[in-house]
Amino acid sequence: EAAASQADFGASLLPGALPVPRAPHGSAWDGKAPLVLTGPRAGWAPREWGWGWFGERHGDEPVLCKQRAPIFDEDRGDSTLIAECSLREYMRYAEEMETAPEELPLLYMNGWDLFESHPCLWDASIDQIPGSITNLSTAAYVAMHKRFRLSGDSLEYATGKVRQLCKVFIGCRGAITRMHTDNHRAHAWLSQLHGHKLYVAAPPGEGRRIHPRRPGGGGRLPRLDPLDASQRAAPQHAGVELWATVLSPGETIVLPEGWWHYAASLSPTVTLMCNFWDQSNVRAVEDIFTEQAARALDEQR
Repeated sequence: EAAASQADFGASLLPGALPVPRAPHGSAWDGKAPLVLTGPRAGWAPREWGWGWFGERHGDEPVLCKQRAPIFDEDRGDSTLIAECSLREYMRYAEEMETAPEELPLLYMNGWDLFESHPCLWDASIDQIPGSITNLSTAAYVAMHKRFRLSGDSLEYATGKVRQLCKVFIGCRGAITRMHTDNHRAHAWLSQLHGHKLYVAAPPGEGRRIHPRRPGGGGRLPRLDPLDASQRAAPQHAGVELWATVLSPGETIVLPEGWWHYAASLSPTVTLMCNFWDQSNVRAVEDIFTEQAARALDEQR
């Protein structure tokens, strides 16, 4: 009952939004729609990586903070603020933004490659959710390494590639991840390590309402901000199907390939994100290698 009420709370923040279904970690995900996994995630090291852990262990490390995330092609040349600071300085900023004037710029520390900087933190369980997903990313990269006869150890190569698929996001209250879809037909899971975050998702077919084309051609209209009621009511966005939920610490949302998603921090937050492929979309890894090989041949001509 508590899980159902929290799901309804997340959907209630967006009138007309559908609640994201919930089930305990270890419940099977069907790969067709978002699912929130709740309860203990046994044997998973990041469950202990909260706000204090990051500040104490990695506070002196340099990080980039952005006013917009992700940064899209249409943002290039724009005056998007990007700042470099230490992780400790950003975390202090995030705490102070709880009471700061609203006119101050919101900066978001998104996409930190923690496992590239600290491969010692990685183990083979990090990107897995046993019983819920069948993550074939490592196996796919091993197979492609052998097929394309790349140098070095196949498993070491694959592990390096999979580490790059897992990133840390740390945000102040109000930090936003704008509506987007993930690259290379990948699924994604996002686990909340600290704080509360609102997630909004939409099926792949809703792209025509989320990022519609301009009438008569000539590019696209701005992407939908689902928290803006006036935008949701605008003719180009009207009728868009949205799903919404709020994640608490220890919870994970799993998103299928092609689904649009958006996130807003309701408090200072730490999130661990991982892209992955399973049996339904693992051919996308082969496509990545084929595209890279084609580009390499073009460059040699």
